[in-house]
Amino acid sequence: MKNLNGADVNAGVENITGGGTCLTGAGIDFYRLLMIRTALELQASGGLRLSNKIPLGTTLARRLLGFKGNKESLLNQVNELINRIQSDTDW
Repeated sequence: MKNLNGADVNAGVENITGGGTCLTGAGIDFYRLLMIRTALELQASGGLRLSNKIPLGTTLARRLLGFKGNKESLLNQVNELINRIQSDTDW
């Protein structure tokens, strides 16, 4: 997920006529990245979790992305990665 680029994400997001969106390949990975950011934001703001069934946002960022640091540092790193990918996309 750390090596995603805008072109791959564009190829993985398909808008369907009638209002739907289909995610495949890198589109799914980008969605996961957005969910990790949401989990980190919840954890940083009030110690909340997305679900008791999945690990904390800090754990996900460290395991899946290989980032290191505290909650705020991890959130900044994930935001930088998302901004880099979004700057390369068409939307």
